Amino acid sequence: MLEAMTTPRIERRVASIGELTEHALQGLLTEMKTSGLRPRHVYKQEEGGMKSVLQFRSEPTLVCSADSRLSAQASGAGFEHLRSVPLYSDVHVLKLPAIARLLLSALFVLSPLVILAQQPPASAQPSSYSLPQAPAPAQQSLNLNMASVANLSATQSWTSKQAHQDVATANAVAKEAASLRWGQVNFNTQYFRLNDPVQIKSPIPANLVPVLGLSSLVTPLGPQDSLHVNFEAGVPLFTGGKITYAIREANAGKKATAAYAGDVDADVVLDAERNYLSVLLTREVVKLNEEALRTYQEHLDHARSAYREGTAANYDVIRAEAAVKEQEKRLIEAQDQYDLATAALRTSLALGNSTAAEVTGRLFDIPDAVDLNQAMADAVKSNSLLKALDQKVAANKDAVRVQEGDFLPQITGIAGREGDTAKLNQTDPTWFAGARVSLNLFDGGERRARVSEEKSRLQNTEFERHHAEDQIQLAVRSAYLNLQSERSALAAASKAVELDTESLRLASKRFEVGTGTSLEVLDATVSLTASQTSVQQALYGIDLAYLSIHRYQGDISEVASRIQK
Repeated sequence: MLEAMTTPRIERRVASIGELTEHALQGLLTEMKTSGLRPRHVYKQEEGGMKSVLQFRSEPTLVCSADSRLSAQASGAGFEHLRSVPLYSDVHVLKLPAIARLLLSALFVLSPLVILAQQPPASAQPSSYSLPQAPAPAQQSLNLNMASVANLSATQSWTSKQAHQDVATANAVAKEAASLRWGQVNFNTQYFRLNDPVQIKSPIPANLVPVLGLSSLVTPLGPQDSLHVNFEAGVPLFTGGKITYAIREANAGKKATAAYAGDVDADVVLDAERNYLSVLLTREVVKLNEEALRTYQEHLDHARSAYREGTAANYDVIRAEAAVKEQEKRLIEAQDQYDLATAALRTSLALGNSTAAEVTGRLFDIPDAVDLNQAMADAVKSNSLLKALDQKVAANKDAVRVQEGDFLPQITGIAGREGDTAKLNQTDPTWFAGARVSLNLFDGGERRARVSEEKSRLQNTEFERHHAEDQIQLAVRSAYLNLQSERSALAAASKAVELDTESLRLASKRFEVGTGTSLEVLDATVSLTASQTSVQQALYGIDLAYLSIHRYQGDISEVASRIQK
């Protein structure tokens, strides 16, 4: 906007001309300098954007702002006598000296063209006059250790979310079953329009027709328009236990679903911990292969030096070069395995690509002694899957009782009230109350078949429960044996590391003094890397077997938080 302001800052709207660019402002400044006007300062920072200010001694100050406004502010003598002459609705022109009027006219004509020429496309960045935006806060990286992986997997996994959504569904089913004991209240209304009014037409005896002047007598019973409003309520009084056992069946199903969700959580946590341990293992394998590559490169340098000195054959150099290339291939394979394990961990935790995460911790030995018989007993007692199957057995038993209730009579208390704008008979009742009794006398054996069906499902669930108990005991035994085997492997691999380290040291010394071969050094390096990798694999197996035992005991999350390092 262009505004004329006197010393007391009285504003008068002049015209809307759009944004004045810096280029146009500099041109205006040059022209005013040429005309003898002396500026004091050019720029002024104000809230909402940068304002370019041209201030002249003994002349009005022209303020050009970057927020689509143009205003003239008085700063010299004589400006208070300016007046505005209306041209049309909201546009005025100032009575200024000739040079100022000329420049303002040119500004009005040229500024839209300049704006169109310099306006950035819609996808471009905002104007340089915009206030700087505060930088977005850096996203905090997730610290993934054994405890945090257990917590995140149970809350973030899609599989766990699906299982807990099933719990919400089971809760709704239980509420639906509980509503059966309260009966129902129904309301319905009907509107009718008949083709003729409802009436009774009675003929008049012939001897009375001359007297009454009528051939028949019409008795209206109702109008053509009729509105019926009915309320009816019913509550079960006796159902042979069907409602009671249906409610118990739904509650048992709710508990079974909740227990099954707990078993799904435990399985999800174990899978996430397996991926976490795989990341730690593959990361250590990458480090071991990097160290082996450095050892191969150092040996290659020694072989080349020995060859130049004449103490080693060219075969030793070629053999060392081939070993370096082979180790580079093994290192790439180890890095690929590490990347794959990291991706599997992020997938199990449902972490998006934009979520920063850092895996911390290390593989470690667990000295806790495990008693096999006690572990199997605890698993049978605490396993969530067995709890779910116990509740499923209870629900099937209640389902049998529900079907058996059909052999007994069903008694329902009923009451209602009817409203009618035009009754056919004024003696019709408007409300009623009573009881309804129903008993199925013959159905061709359908009820007995339904009872047999539910009993068969009950027995099948009992078989499933016994099978699950045997499988859980077998899984605990397998994890226990793996734990013992990996502890033995750890002891053997640790001793092999000591032996291979000493073998590599001796082979390197012999090669340096010319009494050994390059092949001995390379073989010792391969053996050392393999034994060090075996140590890490044994630690991985120990941690995974120990967590597997507690997965079936139902306390894997608590154990993961307790033993993390």
